[in-house]
Order: sequence, then C-alpha cells, then structure tokens
Amino acid sequence: MSTVIIVIVLISTFIHALWNFSIKKSKYPFEFLQLLAVGSGLIAFPVGIYFFISEKFSFYGTLLAIISGLIHVFYFYALGKAYEKGELSIVYPIARGTAVALVPIIGILVIGEKVGFTSIFGIIIVFIGIIVLAGKSLFVITNKKNDAILAIFVGLTITCYTIIDKLAVSLVNPIFVFSISSFIGGFIPIMIIDRRINHFKNLIRLHYKFIFFISMCSTLAYPMILYAYKLSSVSLVAPLREIATVHASILGIIILKEIVSKNKIIGIIFIISGAFFIAL
Repeated sequence: MSTVIIVIVLISTFIHALWNFSIKKSKYPFEFLQLLAVGSGLIAFPVGIYFFISEKFSFYGTLLAIISGLIHVFYFYALGKAYEKGELSIVYPIARGTAVALVPIIGILVIGEKVGFTSIFGIIIVFIGIIVLAGKSLFVITNKKNDAILAIFVGLTITCYTIIDKLAVSLVNPIFVFSISSFIGGFIPIMIIDRRINHFKNLIRLHYKFIFFISMCSTLAYPMILYAYKLSSVSLVAPLREIATVHASILGIIILKEIVSKNKIIGIIFIISGAFFIAL
C-alpha cells in the first residue's frame, strides 16, 4: 500500500472518530447522526454534481450510489440508537470489528482482490484486537447498557455499504457517491421513519454550529476513504481504517471518563500492530 494512501486513511480515521465522539457526548446522538448525514450530503452535493456532469455518466454507478444510500439509512439509524445506550469505547469497536472480519473476506472471494500474506496477518491482528477491546460485551447480547446486538447490526451495514461503495467509485466520482448516499441515509430516517420534523427543526435552530461542524467532519473523512477505495484494495483499506477504534476508545476514556481496562489497553496495542502490518 502506498504512503499516500496510508496517510489519507490515517487522517480520515481521526476525523471519523472525532465526529463519532462529538455525537456520542451530545444530548441527542440519534438526531444529530441523521442531521449529520443530511448536512454532509448537502455540503458535498455541489461538488458531486460538478463531477457527475463533467465526467462520463454511469447508470450502474449512480444506481450503486443510491443503493449505498439505502444501506446508510439502516447504518445511521442503528448507530444513533446504539449511541443512545452504549459506551463509545464499546459500541464503536464492535461495529467496526464486524466489518474488519467480513470486508476482506468478501473483497478477496467476491471481488477477487489480491492480498499478501503480511497484510492478511495484519487484518487478523486488527480483528483480534477489536475483539479484545470489545471484551465480554461482544458476547453479552442482552446487556442494555451497550446493546451489542445493535453494534453488530451496524457492523453488517458497514460491510454492505463498504463493498457497494468500492464498486460505485470504480464507475463514478467518490464525491458524488458520498453526497447521494449520505443524504439519502439521513433524509429517509428523518422524514419517513422518525417524522418528528419540528423537533429536528428546533435542533437545527439551536445547534446549527455543532451540526455544521460534525457535517464538515463527515464530508472530509469519508470521501477520503472512498478515494482510497478507488486507488487501492478495499480488503486493505477497510481494516486499516479501523485504527479509528483506537482514537474513539482513547477519546471515550480520557474525555467521557469511560472505564480503563486491561482489555482496552491490549486491544489498542493489537490494532496498532495490525495496522502496521497492513501498511507494509
């Protein structure tokens, strides 16, 4: 993997963890996630339309972007509900870890990507680290405090949209894919599933600066990953991206005062070590 791709992914992981942390510590994590999705989609839309017009049109690429948006509906909705109940340093690793396990398997077996032995070893180390980091909460699915079922479901949606996005950015511009998928992912939960329109309007009026901040973070973070998918292997980029679990866990422990445990420390070490092998 090239140095440029590694740097892009690492910068993106920090920004991604930052907006997740910001939403988790807010009073309305579910609502802010939906508003982030709509806001980031709108911010990216003018640039996305420019590329859509200036580059070669692809019906299948556009269709894949829409499908990604429909998957993001479930992603944003479930992640918001998980953050209402669980700890950032638990929900985030479980959700991301599920994708670490599944994305490389699909990338290699379905898409036909080639991954070296060292990188495979790194992927395994990252996955083990996330399991250790999540600890027993990964298996106690009836625990309402961290709601592992929702976190695992979020991980499944991440796996699905990651593969779809990888295919989409090979046909259309990543910014266009992001603008469409993000907007659909937030718009449908607000307008069709939740339908508390006045409540969302009041949140925008009272917290527009915060909403703009988290939306900008999302607009910067995920398109960087989409470009990495376009230029490299999703089987490598997706696991390397999970270095964000380290950022999220550290922020959760230091600022949100979540419990420091031996599992979390060992898990962080494993994830960083695995990322090193993936990057080789």
